[in-house]
Amino acid sequence: MYLCAEPSLHRKAPEILVVGSGKGGVGKSCFAVNTAVAVARKGWRVILVDADLGCSNVETILGTRSERRLDEFFLQEGRKDLAPVLCDTHYENLRLIPGATGLLDVTNPKFAQKVAFIRELRRLDADLIIVDLEAGTHLNALDVFLVTKTNGVVMITPEKTSIDNAFKFLRAVLFRKIARFYQSPEVAVLLKRNETLDDFIACIRGSEVFDEPTRDRVCGEIVALAQAIRPKIVVNKAHNAYEAQIAANIFTKYTRQHLRIEPANLGFLYFDKCVPEAVNSGTPFVVSHPQLKISGCVTDIANRLGYV
Repeated sequence: MYLCAEPSLHRKAPEILVVGSGKGGVGKSCFAVNTAVAVARKGWRVILVDADLGCSNVETILGTRSERRLDEFFLQEGRKDLAPVLCDTHYENLRLIPGATGLLDVTNPKFAQKVAFIRELRRLDADLIIVDLEAGTHLNALDVFLVTKTNGVVMITPEKTSIDNAFKFLRAVLFRKIARFYQSPEVAVLLKRNETLDDFIACIRGSEVFDEPTRDRVCGEIVALAQAIRPKIVVNKAHNAYEAQIAANIFTKYTRQHLRIEPANLGFLYFDKCVPEAVNSGTPFVVSHPQLKISGCVTDIANRLGYV
């Protein structure tokens, strides 16, 4: 059942929360599902979108199964519409757009199809839309992550590999934004040759392709593009608050120094053995284990976002 909740009376366009990560296995989908359920149970009209076009698993974690798939949207003729792909769930106020089947026709959609997908996301009737992206730096994930400036969540764990890959993900997001802003072959070539924003700026300043006024303008624009990205960090599988803070600090230091991006620390989730059990049972842990600390963490994060 999809109920009309009070927040909808005060919001014309839905808020969009996009959850991405540099690698799989960090708990991104589990966080997206549990947050969606927690917010929906507070009366917000929520749509959970599984935007993984290759290996979707939101339905498994949510414990539901639908005959409709995201494939149908990309295969529609003429003007595309996400509404026919929407599915009810057994949670009040929560609807779902299931992920794709992984068929080759859909795993790599054309840019125009992605533009249509992003456009239709904004047209959905909801208070909050939570988008679970595929892990990694595929262009599909980067383009959808750029839908929002301030509500992009980067999921990490305290492991060094996770932090390193999250940095690479955010760097890819920034470089993708720069490439789309300029649509210049010369800029695209320089982006491929540099690992940090400062290195890229140095190449621009030393390039003979642009005159000096153009170089100065471009460098200023690039810094502004970077600073406009304000992602949020969620640390998962932390044994305590100190471990989570250290991981968030390391990631923030990397992104500040090398990308000129300043993430905000949104919170953390405890490592808990109940999570695999909840996933296997198809019942989100905020429902099956509401008394545990990890469920309280989800509520705290939703509170900081202003959703509960």
